[in-house]
Amino acid sequence: MESNKNFTEFSGLDMRASIRLRQLHSVLRQPSSQQTLSHTTPPPTPDLFKVTPKVSLFDQKIDIRVHGLPSKVKVTLHAVVEATWRRERVQFASCGHYVTDEHGMVDVSKDESLGGTYAGVEPMGLFWSMEASPAGPRNIRMVQRNVERPLPYHLFVYLGHLSLSDLHVTQPSPRPLAITTQQRLVKGAEVRRLPIKEGCVRGTLFLPPGEGPFPGVIDMFGFAGGLMESRAAMMASHGFAALALPFFNYQDLPTTVKDVNFNYFEETVNWFASHSSVKKGGIGVVAVSGGATFALLMGWKLSQVVAVVLINSPIFYVLPDLYCGDRHFTRGGELNYERAIMTSEGLLVKNAWMYTEDVFIPIWESSTRVLALISDDDGQVPPQLGDKLQAMYPEERRHLIEVVHYPGAGHLLEPSYTPHCRFCFNPPSGSDLLWGGRKKEHAKAQEDSWHRIITFLHTHLPSS
Repeated sequence: MESNKNFTEFSGLDMRASIRLRQLHSVLRQPSSQQTLSHTTPPPTPDLFKVTPKVSLFDQKIDIRVHGLPSKVKVTLHAVVEATWRRERVQFASCGHYVTDEHGMVDVSKDESLGGTYAGVEPMGLFWSMEASPAGPRNIRMVQRNVERPLPYHLFVYLGHLSLSDLHVTQPSPRPLAITTQQRLVKGAEVRRLPIKEGCVRGTLFLPPGEGPFPGVIDMFGFAGGLMESRAAMMASHGFAALALPFFNYQDLPTTVKDVNFNYFEETVNWFASHSSVKKGGIGVVAVSGGATFALLMGWKLSQVVAVVLINSPIFYVLPDLYCGDRHFTRGGELNYERAIMTSEGLLVKNAWMYTEDVFIPIWESSTRVLALISDDDGQVPPQLGDKLQAMYPEERRHLIEVVHYPGAGHLLEPSYTPHCRFCFNPPSGSDLLWGGRKKEHAKAQEDSWHRIITFLHTHLPSS
C-alpha cells in the first residue's frame, strides 16, 4: 500500500516529525468510511484542513490549506461531489499531487500540483478539474438541477501520490488522513426563487435581495430542452433579475423544438421588460448553442432587448423554418448528416452545417450590443461563425459587437469552476455528442468568459 511505502521512506525524519507521521499512519489502520461519506457525517480525523470559506457561491474562489504534516511528504488532495444526471446519482472527483513544505504545509493557492487531474499552481484545480469517477459512467455532465440545495464537496488528504483509480477502484479503499466538507451555493442565500406561469410564459424568476428594481436578464440554454436554472440563479447572486426561460419540453410548452413559435419570445420579452422588479430601459439575453439563435432573433426584432450574450452560437436559425404566430418568420441553415463524424467520444457536427450569408440573422441592423464568446475547439458549432457575424456589421456599427475567442475551449462554456464536459449523452440526438475542449484551457476560458458576461451586462443594461 502506498501509505506503508511513505511511512518507511520517511522513517528517518527528526523525532517530532517521525512521531507525527506514526500518529497519522495509525489512522490508516482504522476501517475506511469513504464509501458512505455522501450519506453520513464524516468521522472525526486529525484536523489538518483549513478551508476558507466553508460556504461559498459556486463561482467564488476557495482557500485550501493542509498543515500539521511532516516536511517534504508526498500527499494527495482529493475532492468528491455527487450530482444528478438523468435522474441518477453520479459521482465526480478530482485529485492533486503535492509535497509538503519545510513546515509540513500545503497551500493550494501557492504550491504546485505535480500530477493527478491537474498540474501546476491552480488554486481552484480541485473544482474545475473534476471528472466522472472511474467507477461510474464517463459520458455524463455535472448539472445542478436543485438550485436551492447547497452542493457539498468532500475534501480528503492522503499520504502518497494516488490516482483517481487508486481512490475509487482499488479495494480496499485507501484510508484518508483527514476529511472536511465545503458547501457550494448556486443561488445566494437571500436570492428569491419565483416559479413563473404568466400567459404563455414559463420558467423561474430569480431576484437579488433588496427592493429593486434590478437590471433584467433572460437566460436560455440549448436544444436539450427543459428548464435549466443554475446560470440564472448565479446571475441573480450578482445583482440581476434573471429569468430562466425554457422554450420546449417543459410543462405545457411544445414537446419538440421544431414546434417553437417566435411569439413565445415576444410575449416573454414584453412581460419581463415591464415587470416591477426589472429596471426600465431595456433587458439582456444570455444564451448558448441553439438557444442563442433565438437570442439573436430577439436582439434583432425586439427593441426592449439591448444586450445579447452569445455562447458558441450559430448565427442563423438552425432549423428550416420558424413562424411567428401564423406568419413565416425566418428560414435557417441545415445539417448535412453525411458530413457529421462519429468519433470514439461522440458525434462531431461542426463541419456538417450548410448555410449561406442570406440566412444570417441580421442583428447588425439593430442597436443591440452583442458579446459573442467563441470556443475554438467546439465540436458542434464552427468557431469562424462569430467572425463572420462581426464582418457583416458596417464599419460605423462594428463597435456594437465584441467577439472573444478561446483556444482549447469546448462547446459547453459555463460559469467559473464548472467541471469541463468533453462529451456526454444528448437525449434529443439519442447519442453522445463531442463538445470538445481541453480541460485546463477550458477552465481558463470559463473563468474569463463568466467575468466578461457579468461585466458586459452591468455595463450595457440600465443602472438607474
